[in-house]
Parts: sequence; C-alpha cells; structure tokens
Amino acid sequence: MVDQCCKQPLRATIDTLPLYGPGTRVGAPQSGCGPATLITTRWPVLEVVSIQVAPNRLPYVWTTVPAGQGLYSVQYPPAGLYGSTAPPAAGEGGQGILVSSEYVNWAFGRNGLAILVEYVNGWPHCGITAAVAAAASTIAVDDCTGWAITSPLTGYTGATGTVYDAGAQEVIQVTATSVTQGPGTLTLASPLTYPHAAGVMVSTLPQTVVWAATLFGAAQALTRGATSTTVRQIPGTAASGASRIADFEKQAKGLLVGTFDRII
Repeated sequence: MVDQCCKQPLRATIDTLPLYGPGTRVGAPQSGCGPATLITTRWPVLEVVSIQVAPNRLPYVWTTVPAGQGLYSVQYPPAGLYGSTAPPAAGEGGQGILVSSEYVNWAFGRNGLAILVEYVNGWPHCGITAAVAAAASTIAVDDCTGWAITSPLTGYTGATGTVYDAGAQEVIQVTATSVTQGPGTLTLASPLTYPHAAGVMVSTLPQTVVWAATLFGAAQALTRGATSTTVRQIPGTAASGASRIADFEKQAKGLLVGTFDRII
C-alpha cells in the first residue's frame, strides 16, 4: 500500500532503464560544455551500475561508458545514507544521473541516442534471517540490495540503517555484502551492541514510511476481521475500533505526502 501511494517500490532495487535523447528525460548541453543529465523513473538514485549508449537506429550497437573514470555520477545522492552515523529521517535524494557529454550529446540530433542505464534506487531494507549474537560483525539477511552502495562523492562503501528491535534498537553501518542482491550477509563496520532474533527488520527507510506502513497494517487488520486494535495517533490520543480504518489510512497517506511531496 505504501508503494502504491508512492507510485514505485521504496525498497532498494536494481533496474535497467531505456532512455532516448536528447529529449524529455535526457538533457545535453548545446555547446558540449558540462555533463548531460539523465532523469530516471525511480528515486532516489543511490548508485550507477553501468551506462551504455548507441545511435538510435536498429540494430543497436552499444558502447559502454567506462566505469571508474569519473564519466558518470549520481546528481543528488541522499544524505545520511552513505557511511553516516545516523540513517536518513527525510525522504531526500534525486532522480538525476550526470554523464559526460562525450557520450551523450547532440551529435545525432533530438532523440538520436538510445541509452541503457542500470542503477540502484530506493532504500536498502531487509529482515534478519538467522538469530545473531551481540558483538557479531555480520548479519544474515533476506535482501542485500543497495547495502553495499558506494558514495559518488567520498568513495565510502556501505549504507547506514536501523535495526528495529524494541529496546535493542541500534544503528549499523554496512561495509560490504556477500551478494549484490537477494539473500546474503551484511558485513558491519563495528560489532553489534545487542543480540537480535530472526525476523527483525533492518532498514534505511525514513521513519515516517515505517510509521505509515504500521498504520496501513492496523487498517488491514481491522478490514480483515479483527474485532479491535489500538494504534497511537499522530496527536497522541488512542484510537480503536473498526470505525477508525479510514482515519488510519488517511494518516498514513498524509505521512507519505509530507515525506515525498515533490513526487506524490
């Protein structure tokens, strides 16, 4: 329901996007000075995996933009995600990718280029799959996607997230993952302070998104036949009973609109 409101998955994914330009989503400087800008469909962009370009005529003959040479970069990386001491609380981050005008330019005219961009977007989010003891430096999780992102500005590798475990809640900094996406192991910058059971959530999502999901969950519990539930409202008063389903959903949508007002 949260994803539906935001019109995209918020959990980190790796996607390949075809673009055609220069045009609506591909901006290239007329003079050739400065980088071109690619506007992706999903946000925030965390890391660029690869970019390929070809003249926009069939069959495509792709040229890969070399990696590691500063020829492309995330335009507005979200603060508080790359190696921070605290995870982000706001839904910030952009949709733009900068790429050298050597590869994206007006040489073939408007929409004369086909571009394939593979990129990491969203917020790293997972669940612990096996109980882990205090002082452990690795965690087995159900999804490693996005946890090993590298900052385009500092070169720091790894995202900062929160282990949501009641009184044992703590912040972790990831330095590496065993796989790029899917189930695997997160390697931490420092050992855990507390033990955690399987099923505990680990996330970089803004806290407002977590709270919105909680409100949607309460509404679904009532809709599906629970006789009553009690969830703390934003003003601080208790709400219970099936009559509050619409209120819970309205509050959840309000939180998401407030967090992602530039999108929703």
